[in-house]
This record gives sequence, structure tokens and C-alpha cells, in this order.
Amino acid sequence: MVDTGQSAPVAGATTRNTAKVAAIVAFIPSFFSVLPPNLALVICAGMVTCAAITAAVPAPVHGRLLVVLYQIVRVTGLGVQYAVPYMAAHLVKTPSASVPAAEVGAAATECVVAGKTTP
Repeated sequence: MVDTGQSAPVAGATTRNTAKVAAIVAFIPSFFSVLPPNLALVICAGMVTCAAITAAVPAPVHGRLLVVLYQIVRVTGLGVQYAVPYMAAHLVKTPSASVPAAEVGAAATECVVAGKTTP
């Protein structure tokens, strides 16, 4: 057998890693559901920003502080696959509360019945 210089993976490492990923997948969405929507939206925006920084900025090779800061930003941005759908769902514009849709529809019907051409 050829020695490649790599050691064999530790037994059970795959199972532990799978369990960690499953825990993260279960934790993040349930965490967002517990938070108030405005706070969760701010956290999601931070996660998306960190993911964008990680994608655009190459990892530093010197400077212990820079490497640590980069790793913090990278780990924060890992939840972007949960943050983007949450932001999309909560940034959608809703109809204004001052004029409900039923009233607008009724007013348009009244204009048509009365023979008026303007709503």
C-alpha cells in the first residue's frame, strides 16, 4: 500500500460530524422562531453580510488577530442558507393597514355601478 502521508479518519468522526450538522440545522430555524421578528431580521442581515464578506475577502495568512476575526466572520456567515429565506419572508411589503383590501374592492365596485369611470 502506498503511504500518502495522511492518517486514517478516526472511527465515528463521520457520525459525530453528521450529528453536529443535524443539530445546527434544527437549532437555527427554531432559534429564529423564538426571537421577535425585528431582532431576528437584524441577526439575519448580519449573517448575510458576514457571508458576503467571507466570499469577497480572501482569508488572511498573517496576523493572529486578523485570522481570528476572519474565522468569527466566517462562522457567523455559515447560517446564510437559513437567513436569506427568513429575510425574504419578512421584508415583503404588506398592504397598508389604513385601507383594508375589502374596502378598496367595495369602493371600486361602487364606482362601476354608479357609472363613474374614476375609482
